Amino acid sequence: MQEEIKNIPVESGKKGSQTGNVPRADIELGSLCELVAQNWQKSKWLTLQWLPVAEFVNSVALYNALLTDKTVQGSGRPKLTDDLRDLDKQIDSSIEYIKGYLSDKYGKKKAPAAYAGFGIVRQGTVFIIPKDRTSRKKSLAQMQKGIALEGFTKNTYGKAYWDDIKQKFDDFVAQAIQTDSGVSIKTGNKNVLKTVLKKALNAIVLATKANFPDTWKAVLRDWGFQKEKY
Repeated sequence: MQEEIKNIPVESGKKGSQTGNVPRADIELGSLCELVAQNWQKSKWLTLQWLPVAEFVNSVALYNALLTDKTVQGSGRPKLTDDLRDLDKQIDSSIEYIKGYLSDKYGKKKAPAAYAGFGIVRQGTVFIIPKDRTSRKKSLAQMQKGIALEGFTKNTYGKAYWDDIKQKFDDFVAQAIQTDSGVSIKTGNKNVLKTVLKKALNAIVLATKANFPDTWKAVLRDWGFQKEKY
């Protein structure tokens, strides 16, 4: 009996190990759980004292819903990242026009003294708009003030131009934060459920072995435990 228990295959988290009865990947786990939930509701022999079938069914539904929501919400992140990257490039190149306006107004040597009023800061030997999101947002707000104070409002790269950039930047950053936060929360909730579901599936495997000592492999396959599919 001790030897039988020792040889029960359980899921291993190590790479390269033999595939266990419980899949590691989120989607495959969700699909297996749906099949198991359907079979468990039709079977009278299986009882887990710590987990009623109704609770398992509800957890499976919630897990798959969270997995879908996380995928959908995160699907727009790559485009948002590209949009922000393109806008950053536009900002970095456009400040050269502001430097030009200041150079025309104050002269090339004195112009850098006015850069700070436009959110342009010195980094090493160059003057830039800070790269990090929080500082860049503040600098763009300063840029709007500088445009008005120095009389560049009607210039090609004046008020309308920088108002548009500031609005886009704020919107993109807000969307990125919202997306990342939403995905993070859903991932956390999903992982909590995943732990419970994996524990339940392993318990069902053990219960099946105990109840069907000669045919447990066939029973597990009927319930959806088909390791070659995951």
